[in-house]
Amino acid sequence: MFIYQIKFMLESELVAGFFTEHSSVPFVFFFLAEYASIVLFSCITSILFLGGYHMPELFINDSLINLQSIILGLKTCLFCFMFVWFRATLPRMRYDALIELCWLNLLPVCVAFIILVPSILIAFNISPY
Repeated sequence: MFIYQIKFMLESELVAGFFTEHSSVPFVFFFLAEYASIVLFSCITSILFLGGYHMPELFINDSLINLQSIILGLKTCLFCFMFVWFRATLPRMRYDALIELCWLNLLPVCVAFIILVPSILIAFNISPY
């Protein structure tokens, strides 16, 4: 029973231990920075992958109202919703398991692709230059 309590304490330290050392204002700044990054990445993603402020050619805007900022805001809100939805749906990994996943699985795959893709391009003489 004592070992279970120690394990539980260590797991809670790994998940949110840094929140216990901050009072109200730094705690608010942590969460404001987190949600500001969600909005920033959503806006960048909507600009890069959904055409930014361009409207789909479903209708022509003949009014005097400029809809470009509204369209960019709607696309950004769509990505913010998806971002929060995925974070709420998927299980949260512990930090030590996440670090192990990145160092032991994802990094070797990335290095292999960095070596593999140019090798295939050179071997089959399909380089873009």
